[in-house]
Amino acid sequence: MSELDKLDALTHLAGAVAHELNNIFTAVNGNLSLLEMAFEDAGTNTQIVNDVLRTTRRGLELSEKLQAFAGQQKLSRALVDLNDVTRSTIAELKQSVLKGLEVEVTLENRSCLASTDEKKLRQVIEELARNAAAAMDPGGWIIFATGRYSPADAEAGTLPGGEYAYISVRDCGHGMSPAVTQRALDPLFSTRRGHHGWGLARCAGFVRQCGGKMILNSVEGRGTEATVYLPLSPENRATSAAVA
Repeated sequence: MSELDKLDALTHLAGAVAHELNNIFTAVNGNLSLLEMAFEDAGTNTQIVNDVLRTTRRGLELSEKLQAFAGQQKLSRALVDLNDVTRSTIAELKQSVLKGLEVEVTLENRSCLASTDEKKLRQVIEELARNAAAAMDPGGWIIFATGRYSPADAEAGTLPGGEYAYISVRDCGHGMSPAVTQRALDPLFSTRRGHHGWGLARCAGFVRQCGGKMILNSVEGRGTEATVYLPLSPENRATSAAVA
């Protein structure tokens, strides 16, 4: 079985499990919420219900993570320009995640419209920025870029035919070995002790659900580049975009 077949089987399994977990925990959470209201003046009973509610909500969060990995999230799709989203998201992150780092942003000089969920796309950019920042020593640099791409341009065979808009995040961090890079999108794998790899796995699942793909290129000791490819919308027009 190829790695692609294994991933496909895993995502189908994750989706099925997530669906069942969501049904179970939604029912339990609803009933416990009713109990919480009934017991709100009962002291100890309220504490017991609260403890069970917290556990149930953790189960719902796990279900949401599995659904994201399996590409089964509820999306609010709209035409989104990757230039605009990248510019505004980075402006916000400079006050937090990117503080103290050298940041370069290069935007495509044409529109990069894609049908996607803007809020979740912003979360993907933030997750990639967090991972890049965590992989670097203080004072490092990150380059964000957007563009248009055809599989005929390079990396033939890695993407289905068609035109794509992309966002790339490149850092000068510690990089990853080929073995680690291959597993970096695995939801149960992380190089950080006490963490699971849900962040990147959820991002990759979201991108797949939008018909795109996330590709990681990394060289140990030299840094990593994560690129999100989304199908380019036919509504694209040749418009100008600033280069920051």
